[in-house]
Amino acid sequence: MRDPIYTYCREVLPPSSVDQATSLSFTRAGASNLALARGNVLELYKIDLVLKTASSNDTARDEYQYNKNSLGGGEEFDLPMIQERSASANKRPQMHLVGRWSLHGKIMDMQAVRGSKQQGGVENLLLSFAEAKMALVSFDQGTQSIVTESIHYYEHEQLQHKTRNDEVSCALRTDTEGRCVAMRIYDDKLAILPLATGNDEARPYSDSYVVDMRGEAGIRGIRDCVFLAGYLEPTLAILHEPVAMWSGMLDNAVDSLVITVVSLDLVRRSVSTLNTVGRLPYDSRTLVAVPDPIGGVLVVGASSITHVANGTVSCISVLNKAAARGIGIAMVDCIDDSNEALGLVLDPHACACAFVGPKTAALWTQQGFCFLLAMDGDGRLVRRIVAKQVAGSEPSAETRAPVADTWDDVGVVPSCVAELRVSYDDDSGVSQDSLLLFVGGTAGRSILLEVEDRGSSDAIANGDASMDIDADLYGESAAMPASKGNGNKQEASDDRYRFTVYDELLGTGPIVAMEVGARSQASSGNEENLEFVTCAGNEWRGRLRVQQRQIQPEIVAAFDVPGAPVRGVWTVRCVAEYNIGGVMQAAADSGSLSSLNDRFMVLSRDASTAVFSVGDELAEMERTGFFTKGPTICVAELLACTRVVQVYATGLRVVNASGRETQSVAVDAGQEIVGAEVSDPLVLLRMSGGDYVVYEAMPESSELRLVSQVPAILGRASHVSLFRDTHRVLVSNRDWTESNRDLHVVSEDLDNDDEFDSLYADAKQQQQQRRKRLTTQVGGKRQVKKKRDDSHVGASLTDGLGGPLYVAVLLLGGDLCILRLPDFEPVWTMRRFDSLPSTLIPSAVDDDEDSEEAQGMRLDQVRLAQLGGDSIETLHLVALTTAGELSVYRAFDFKSSGDSMDLALRFTRVAHDVFAYEPEYERRVIRAQARQLAAYAAWTEADKERLEERAVEERLARERAVEKQRREDAAAVADWGEDSDDEVMVEAPKPAPLVVVPPVEEDDLYADADDSRDVFGEDTTEYEKTLLTDAEAVQVVEEEVDEPTSAVEAPVEEEEDPLDLLEPFVRAPKLTILENVGGYAAVFVSGARPALVLVGSKRHARVHPIRLLARVPSTLQPLGTTSADFDAVAAGLLTPWRAVVGVARFHGSGCSHGFVSLGQGGTLTIAGLPASTSSTLRGGMEFDSPWPVRCITVGTAHPGIAALGGICFHAASGSYAVAAASMARFRIKEPNPDIAARDANAPTGADQPLISEHERLELSTTSVPPAISRYHVDLLSPVTWETVDSHALDANEHIAAMETLTLDAAQTATGCKQFLCLATTFVLGEDVATRGKMYVFDIVDVVPLPGRPQTNRKLRLLYQEEIRGAISALAELRGNLAVSLGSKILIRSFRSNESLESVAFLDCQAWVRSLAGFKNFLLIGDFVNSLWFAGFQEEGPTRLQVLGRDFCNQLPVECADFLVSGSQLELVAADAYGSLHFFIYAPRDAHSLNGQKLLRRGEYNLRSQVTAIRRLVAKPLSGGQQACLVATASGALYVVSMLPEKTFKRLHRINTQLVHGTEPLAGLNPREFRSVPIHQRQYHAPRRTVLDADLLVPLYGHGSLSLQRETAQRDGTTADRVLRDIAEIERTVSFF
Repeated sequence: MRDPIYTYCREVLPPSSVDQATSLSFTRAGASNLALARGNVLELYKIDLVLKTASSNDTARDEYQYNKNSLGGGEEFDLPMIQERSASANKRPQMHLVGRWSLHGKIMDMQAVRGSKQQGGVENLLLSFAEAKMALVSFDQGTQSIVTESIHYYEHEQLQHKTRNDEVSCALRTDTEGRCVAMRIYDDKLAILPLATGNDEARPYSDSYVVDMRGEAGIRGIRDCVFLAGYLEPTLAILHEPVAMWSGMLDNAVDSLVITVVSLDLVRRSVSTLNTVGRLPYDSRTLVAVPDPIGGVLVVGASSITHVANGTVSCISVLNKAAARGIGIAMVDCIDDSNEALGLVLDPHACACAFVGPKTAALWTQQGFCFLLAMDGDGRLVRRIVAKQVAGSEPSAETRAPVADTWDDVGVVPSCVAELRVSYDDDSGVSQDSLLLFVGGTAGRSILLEVEDRGSSDAIANGDASMDIDADLYGESAAMPASKGNGNKQEASDDRYRFTVYDELLGTGPIVAMEVGARSQASSGNEENLEFVTCAGNEWRGRLRVQQRQIQPEIVAAFDVPGAPVRGVWTVRCVAEYNIGGVMQAAADSGSLSSLNDRFMVLSRDASTAVFSVGDELAEMERTGFFTKGPTICVAELLACTRVVQVYATGLRVVNASGRETQSVAVDAGQEIVGAEVSDPLVLLRMSGGDYVVYEAMPESSELRLVSQVPAILGRASHVSLFRDTHRVLVSNRDWTESNRDLHVVSEDLDNDDEFDSLYADAKQQQQQRRKRLTTQVGGKRQVKKKRDDSHVGASLTDGLGGPLYVAVLLLGGDLCILRLPDFEPVWTMRRFDSLPSTLIPSAVDDDEDSEEAQGMRLDQVRLAQLGGDSIETLHLVALTTAGELSVYRAFDFKSSGDSMDLALRFTRVAHDVFAYEPEYERRVIRAQARQLAAYAAWTEADKERLEERAVEERLARERAVEKQRREDAAAVADWGEDSDDEVMVEAPKPAPLVVVPPVEEDDLYADADDSRDVFGEDTTEYEKTLLTDAEAVQVVEEEVDEPTSAVEAPVEEEEDPLDLLEPFVRAPKLTILENVGGYAAVFVSGARPALVLVGSKRHARVHPIRLLARVPSTLQPLGTTSADFDAVAAGLLTPWRAVVGVARFHGSGCSHGFVSLGQGGTLTIAGLPASTSSTLRGGMEFDSPWPVRCITVGTAHPGIAALGGICFHAASGSYAVAAASMARFRIKEPNPDIAARDANAPTGADQPLISEHERLELSTTSVPPAISRYHVDLLSPVTWETVDSHALDANEHIAAMETLTLDAAQTATGCKQFLCLATTFVLGEDVATRGKMYVFDIVDVVPLPGRPQTNRKLRLLYQEEIRGAISALAELRGNLAVSLGSKILIRSFRSNESLESVAFLDCQAWVRSLAGFKNFLLIGDFVNSLWFAGFQEEGPTRLQVLGRDFCNQLPVECADFLVSGSQLELVAADAYGSLHFFIYAPRDAHSLNGQKLLRRGEYNLRSQVTAIRRLVAKPLSGGQQACLVATASGALYVVSMLPEKTFKRLHRINTQLVHGTEPLAGLNPREFRSVPIHQRQYHAPRRTVLDADLLVPLYGHGSLSLQRETAQRDGTTADRVLRDIAEIERTVSFF
């Protein structure tokens, strides 16, 4: 009997395309918040004003300034004028991420609604979901999370009436006065939700009801609706189509749309029709409300923009010459043809419009162009709409495609637009009101820009006579361009609009194609070196997104320090002091301490310490004041970096900048120091007896002084960490209440004003003026002036250091306390912090601790860190458990119920997706360290002397080689001279390499490696080898190790190994604060799976794993072995993880703002983050995102302006091939009559020749010719990502499939070779037979161009063949090429490398959309007839035979692939609706009809269209386990793998508990979210064999420990068992 198959699905990368956006005051009254919907993810941002000063390192944004003046006698707009911002300090709005929540439903629309009086002027957020659901959510300030206020659903059978919601349904429309919200459901029905008007304080809404517009008002075929302003009752303008029509009916009815204005009576629940306007253009789709004084609505269509007001059509502005055909005779008098020359064709659903002035609107088109629409008229009558492109790329006259040199930052492919009003005080104290626009995009990025109207807004409406003259002029010449108008409109010449982009959000969707390739800088070829590359965007705004799950730092130097293994590393800065007037003063002021280079690097071993000076080279210091006769515990800076303190087991030493000892402190006899925390000027020591000792550095004497006052609470501490509040963000409850007192007054005034809004017209203006007077910073929160009384704080703690000092104490019982120094006063406490709840709320701590609770505590270390800013939101608390689990909390101010002097502080958890659970790490590291010590002792003195001599010879040889290479480089530069910019790519200068210089005076020192060994590994570059070899000469004094052991052997059983009883020599800190690493503030998390907690410009903590080198030094290897054949993990010298045991900041001439890490084998790595630019779209690496991502522009003729249709990775050459397209004008062609007459007598059938494209005659086209794509294949360099070769295709030839396949090749030794296979299809029209072409390319090595080493590869066309029929898919099958031609599949051989020979074929039924091969099996996905499973027979007569198929012939398959786990095989298919279906081939099952029917095992709905599936082989130790990566159009990435039965059942039971026991956000059902909708199901309800891990992994990855234990105990298991199961699965599918 076959084993059951179970599937594991999880989202590893969230959606990134912004679908909806709205502005509101959500977090507090008067706040400027922005809510974004990204698929099923809700993001909340806060707009803050950040004071920035432009400098050389901070590239200023460009400002796009547009003028409305007279050029040539016309009132129009000029082209953009770019101005650079001044270098003076100014305030810029920035988006700061407040929270991010994953919902169990795709958000269709969202709107801000007024809250109740009890909420104090805070607005709520109304969300709509598919299938007629609404949810009202609010923001809980006490937990910094959203709370569901109400749920409204309308999924009733009597409302559906055999119809389902389409893509434009569930759209929300809010009344301008906030009286109600309307949502369109089920064809022509509206769900009305009345909102509270101030009388009802219990809830902010009333009971909802449904209005059938077809029955109540006779309205059918609703396309769009919008609320109008200025009415006593909610008034709705509805655009509908009474009689359905299409473009083929234009001769009979061209103006078929109608706008009906209705009034809603919320009390009687009735509808009244006010007026009706008919005969509108048939292609109109959306409505935009026009503000006063004009009023009315704008009707946006594909070819026209119409203004309707007061029941009349005032103006129809046509956008191209073909628009007049869709306008009836009755509306000819309303046509405005001033914009006809633009030749625009709009997609109303893909456009976004927002008013930037009373009579001016900004319109973003689907191409990313931005236009300003100025309405000219008299009162509410609009006579003309003037459109001018003011942002975005300038389209060319031939193809309408953008020109490369006019690419700017304002062009966005829009999905939504939100308007924000920000009030602030400038430097002079004058209140300013700024208009911000957020333009969200589904393709690429979204931007936040400021629109500044610098002139009069009423200049257009000042002259009726001039309007008449303009009308006469435009009537005489309808084809006259807009820029050739009359010059009598001088009033508008001073109007000026300036667009300034201040912030942007990067999106990785929509994903068009996906590929997984190897990193070019990879040190080895395993799975963890993979990178995820996608083609994102649409039309000519396509770009490559290169994403990596792990940070791959740029290695500057990596070396193995000779001697015993290194256990700790520290770097410190220290400035020299000079006697100036009898006073010792530092050489550098304290303001420049952050830019100081490191001066010392201290390395600690098991029995000694080495000190290096850091400069242009690393040189070991022979005579120094540091303690070197034993291990070091801690090294830190004191007294504003004028002193360095070293802590070791028996005392402390203070050293100055010259390395001389200035003070030595010894501890009492019988006591030893086991831990230390240093924060200038305090030194906190933990003694072996559990007590703590505090020393304070005195500025007067520059010496340490013992502090006698130590609280008893430190005796119960398991870990302590110091924190200095430099920016004074921590305030007491009393100070917080005083600073927020005015906010309550503001909110009460705002509520009172809302009651009179309907009576007094100037109520809103008064409200805005009141907000300007009381609000001093954006967000509604007053600038808190932290005037604290620091008299109780020691002078040395505040003078010149900035801010009070705190200590975070983790007690043995699991409690957390924050004490204020120097009196150690408890100011914040929380009981049972070790449970790691989602919100940290202060509570009282009992003095008596339970020993049983203390034994079960899993917390290891905690640390407070101020990351990325000077506000309370940038204060983070990082906690690490003993198993490596990481929890990150963000602080926020909130008044507690404790004492008035306690801190008004709470913490909320920051979600991340880094799963780390290694409970055996600590024990295995201790064992590895003991074995490393034994391996080092096995080396004899004779071996060390021999290695020393060899090291000296190699050093001299290297010096000669380096000098020779320098001379050769200088000669080469002189020969080539200076190349032009067109031929040579200018690279940034590399930093000077770090050189390690040894002291040659010592005689008993030895080198690091033998000449017979390759220490560096096979994949190390020559540049790295130079750096590493220089490090061999580092010489360190080592004491003799007693009891040397024999050579290293294989480790014995763990339960019998006496090494398990060892303790670590030094308890190294695992949480290290890096103030500046590559421009980011970060916390480095050491351990089994090292990670970086980064905070960027969005002020949101991002947790990214980091990958560093892991190897064992040669001195720890047995004699006679090499690095290639020695397995350090099997020998017990290394753990299986790429662990990092220590890290320190590194800032010097060779590496700016980097870090130095210490591997578990003693390898030191100096590295930095990859360089980033001011804009990620220009190729910089962005870490402030869910995954580190980099955007690459691709294109041949126009760099960055191309549509990307596919990407492939060629593993043999390490290059990428991209299918790109440039825009070209479409031309109608027909066969040449001479050729047609000549071929009239030719035989018909398959042998009839095809007429080539260049032999067709060109015919005259329409006045508005469309643009088509001209495809070409580009070969990219994986290092620079530039196009090194390109192959252009014929006109009208579209790339249908592109794959890199391994085919049989007789010319190679292995019998196979990887080729680039390309399938194309010609699209010529319905009267021409479809045909395609087949290309086979080889990527060969060539001689690169001078100065461009990346051009060493080229495309070579091996074979091309023209085929009758369209090719839709390609696959590899046992070294053969599988090609799909419509409904036919051909198996072709390329063994001769000269031609493709058909060996087998198979006829399917409809259209083959996908092919996937595995061994002798072929999986066929048909877009109409579901899934086919076939087998290929090679022996005997070759044939392709159908083994089984899905009997449901209604499943449209888009992608399909295999899923393998050992001997089990599963089939994965993705349909056109965004659902995954799982099948198995089981011929022995009775239900399969002897294998003819594929059995369906489960389904999983992704809620987004699947664009690609890639099958990857998992880790080598997984036993043949494979996984599939699934990419969707929204930018999300999912992983699918198979599970054992026991693991699945255990995890499925726990997941069921979470589904039923956890309150979901917005009242959504998690199980229904992943289920296929009923109307899309082709089967009965499937068996539950698919595990949705989106609830399970976040809880056990970084959730509450108490909830983990509770859910596990209910299932009869333990949390450790569940965590081990999830960790095993995550290790299997962690590819990047």
